[in-house]
Amino acid sequence: MRDDAPKIEELLDLLETATNLGVVREFLRTKNVSHSAGSWKAMRQKLLEYLSDGSVSVKDLIQLLTEAEECGDQHIFIYVCNKADAEEMLDRAYVNKVLASKKITHLLETPEIRSLPEEPSIVDVRWDVAGVDKSLTIKEVETHTRRKLVKNTVFKKHFYKIYSDEEVRAVNVAKLHRNGLLEIRVQSRDNTTKYDRDVLRFFRQIGQFFPLSKFSEVSLTKAKDVMWARRAELGHLLRYTNASICDEGGNTLSAATGSNKHDLSNSKAGASVDHLLQSDRNAYCSESNLWFVKSEHLSSDIHVLMQGEAHEFALTAKCSAEDYEYVLNQIRHFNR
Repeated sequence: MRDDAPKIEELLDLLETATNLGVVREFLRTKNVSHSAGSWKAMRQKLLEYLSDGSVSVKDLIQLLTEAEECGDQHIFIYVCNKADAEEMLDRAYVNKVLASKKITHLLETPEIRSLPEEPSIVDVRWDVAGVDKSLTIKEVETHTRRKLVKNTVFKKHFYKIYSDEEVRAVNVAKLHRNGLLEIRVQSRDNTTKYDRDVLRFFRQIGQFFPLSKFSEVSLTKAKDVMWARRAELGHLLRYTNASICDEGGNTLSAATGSNKHDLSNSKAGASVDHLLQSDRNAYCSESNLWFVKSEHLSSDIHVLMQGEAHEFALTAKCSAEDYEYVLNQIRHFNR
């Protein structure tokens, strides 16, 4: 038996919950090995065989897990610092000093695999290199409690819902770019729409790397306004299912489609919201529920919520790193 057998089993468990068979098949296809498997049990056996003969490495599977779990099903908060400060925070000597103080320098070589840690734990620190260090990513894993409906039951003419609590693995990511852009991605929760405590706690975890005092929030209000105002010409990129407009007095007018497949751009409800924007120069788009449409640049429709804090948006489901980067870049483009 391999010395790292328990680690491999844990890694395979995490892959099963973080991704799907199709993604793993595509990964194996890139390795030029047989990729057919009709169940996770068969896929696990196949992966174990490839690990044994060297066709696939543990590092390969860790990279696959990284790509599967770090994007989507998150609330993303955008910050910025000046470029000189960003370059200092990306400096390898500085980062190594912080890692040494935390006794986690080993993460630069091999990320840790943590399923349900007792305390939130940094498990991966890595640079994205393209000539220079373009960005630094820090990943944290923590344990969330999720309430799951087990069954409905009736007793003595009373209706009861039976729930059970289960512990689930949650992933938070901080990514600082050389130009000063900082993404704080926190795992979505089932029971809240407020993430200020999660963000502040995460900042305390990564404060030695990225001190909060160095950053300011980047409002995405302009992006919401521009994307809504130009939705007709951007129909090949965007589809709206809900939007709310707030006027100078704080009054809100909302419009919504009857289905997630429909588009407010083609409805009178959308036009009524436009009327408020046009009649009050201080009115603005306060909330957007939209979809970036599948295209040659996007593998599938991506559902995005732009609500909550001014510097916040959310992706409601897991997606690829490429799809996530596309959405982020589009929002930043319309926010200029």
